[in-house]
Amino acid sequence: MSSRLNLTPVTRSEAPLTLAPIVGLATFMAIPLSAWADQPPTTDDQDALALPDSTVQATRESPYKVDRASSAKNTEALRDTPQSVTVLSETLLKEQNAQSLKDALRNVPGITFNSGEGGGGVGDSLTIRGFNADGNIYRDGVRDPAKYSRDDFFNTEGVEVFKGSSTAAWGVGAVGGAVNLVTKTPQLDDFNLLSGGVGTANFKRGTLDVNHRIDGLGEGAAFRVNVMGANTGTDGRNWVGDERYGFAPSLALGLGTDTRVTLAYEYLHDNATPDYGIPTVNGSNGSSPHRAGGASWSSYWGWRNLDYENNESHRVNLKFAHDFNDALSLDSRFTWFHLDHDFFVTTPGGDPNAGAPGIQAGKGIYRRNINTPLREQTNETYSNQTNLTWRVDTFGIGHTLVGGFDLSKQTLDSKTGALSAASRNAMGNLPVASNDWSKYPYALDTYTSAKQSVEQLDKAFYLLDTLKFDEHWQLHLAARQDHFDTRVLDSQTRASQSAAWVDKGSSSQNEKLTSVHTALTYKPVENGSLYVSYANARQPSGVLAVAQTGSIASTKGDRGKTYEVGSKWEFLDGQLALNGDVFETKRQLTYIDDEELSAYTGGEERVRGVELSASGNITRNWSLYAAYVHQNSKLVKPYNGSDKGVQLANTPQNALSLWSTWQLPDDLALSYGVQYVDDVKIYPGLGSTMTRAGQTTVPGYVVHDAMISWQATQDVQLRLNVNNLFDKHYWSQYNGRGYGVPGASRGAVLSADYSF
Repeated sequence: MSSRLNLTPVTRSEAPLTLAPIVGLATFMAIPLSAWADQPPTTDDQDALALPDSTVQATRESPYKVDRASSAKNTEALRDTPQSVTVLSETLLKEQNAQSLKDALRNVPGITFNSGEGGGGVGDSLTIRGFNADGNIYRDGVRDPAKYSRDDFFNTEGVEVFKGSSTAAWGVGAVGGAVNLVTKTPQLDDFNLLSGGVGTANFKRGTLDVNHRIDGLGEGAAFRVNVMGANTGTDGRNWVGDERYGFAPSLALGLGTDTRVTLAYEYLHDNATPDYGIPTVNGSNGSSPHRAGGASWSSYWGWRNLDYENNESHRVNLKFAHDFNDALSLDSRFTWFHLDHDFFVTTPGGDPNAGAPGIQAGKGIYRRNINTPLREQTNETYSNQTNLTWRVDTFGIGHTLVGGFDLSKQTLDSKTGALSAASRNAMGNLPVASNDWSKYPYALDTYTSAKQSVEQLDKAFYLLDTLKFDEHWQLHLAARQDHFDTRVLDSQTRASQSAAWVDKGSSSQNEKLTSVHTALTYKPVENGSLYVSYANARQPSGVLAVAQTGSIASTKGDRGKTYEVGSKWEFLDGQLALNGDVFETKRQLTYIDDEELSAYTGGEERVRGVELSASGNITRNWSLYAAYVHQNSKLVKPYNGSDKGVQLANTPQNALSLWSTWQLPDDLALSYGVQYVDDVKIYPGLGSTMTRAGQTTVPGYVVHDAMISWQATQDVQLRLNVNNLFDKHYWSQYNGRGYGVPGASRGAVLSADYSF
């Protein structure tokens, strides 16, 4: 365990907010499409077979607009893909100084991060279009089910978000959508990039990205090495911090030829002080929550001498691709991933009945909850995905067929620890409203209270076909069948340090899941498309067993389906993309997972919404990324009939993200960003307690960011990022059972890039 970080909070001040950016975006989106109709069409490259290998790079002329997704299953340009897809380019993430998955997904309105619900501990827990997506995070198309914090993007080139039911393409569980992280790989260019940054909250980070061609290993040989070291904190939060380092060498052979092989390794070590926020008091009758008396926005409520989150991961990717001819190609990828994830967590506790806003310190009980604080787990994944792509014409109809299989084995070995009775009794239930104690003052005695071993096997086969009847009409068909086998190999518990182990026995569940996606696309002109789409999703009941729970529910998993109608256009000679869609996603519940893994059958949730987005260049010197979503979420068939119509948890009705950059004279550039998130509902207890009477409203917020950069020389660029310009207080995550995590306060980072 590394030493904990002593971080000083930033001085805070309040400033008025403005909704002008939201009004401005609405005005921009209201521009009639006919105003752009005289723009020349873009070059059609959809019939080219040789696609970039795992790249989401935008062009220098349009740095925020990405033309294609990275997967071999996505054979068409994004403009002609009949699904809502958001791709965050490397340039966009770099300009924002986005370091983590949470930072990146701030750009995707409608995605929210949960606050440790479900007993899974620390790690990335997100909601897409109103539905939990913990098991739907991928790396280069391979499911990354472990629940841990993805805190550094030093080896990440971009982020892809596929919205709506996506099981036919991504595999089990994708009801609301899926997130795919794309890894950096060797290129045919020679470059060396040294980057460093310093900032508030003790931010210090350095990276090195080296890529060179290799003579003597055949045509198209290149290697790439990425190295990172960082020591960072969180603005406005005492003691919260992160020490991490990593390196990622990779070797590619045959780039630009018919046969290509890439071997890559990534190592990441991360020691962090987790932040579970401050004690809170829920408002009555669904009103907004409040800070508990005596709890400041910056105060740390864990134990500085105890709490930690340690991650150490190893990842190996081996990719083979071969073009047999202009019509037939093969793509195969083997992945091995190993993660050791250990944490000790203390959560604040606020008495939900303690009183009204502005209660005084000492009225009510605010304590640190440390009854089950310790967990050690090891996740391991073996995966092979193989795709065969064939372009063929039959009876005048063009087909792009992708057939393949996805084989994976994922394991979890975990130990859960608890404090001994002596340690718990020493602490008792003493009020700590003034947070006088920041270090655990007694002797600490822990023991292992539970042990589990879980194994998942997934054997999937799929076939996708894009039929092109003429230059206007396309039909997309996809089907996938998963044979999903989850086994709890060993499960033991004990009630105390001296008690005997109780064998809970083994259990297993086998499910055969069939998923489909069908969509019809009409292209009135080359640079635009309109589509209607239907897709379903199947989630086995044991899908999260290797991620966090170690348990299998006794019922069948959830089922989802999405209807979507949308339109995608490219203007300004292909430099600007405008997209919009309306959608409806339903999930039929067969169980709801809460802290006790209780279950009930029946129930249905529904989200209807509208999405708008723009990415690319409006002028030669003005780049824009903007996205907006309106969501109407409801519990359609509740456990209790009186709760029909309640809003789904962590699902804002409106959300917007914007980032705009202007190139100025004298090699300067100025960027402005805004994130708006509407109120969300929280239901303390989750599961069957999602009731109208029990809901809490977490207030929305608007956060403004800015960046200025200067190209000092041909090889040196300086950037200054200032986040949360007006120092807005808000909840970035809210639990509803006694604690919430404040969003970062105003902070700044000065960065420098040196190319050599």
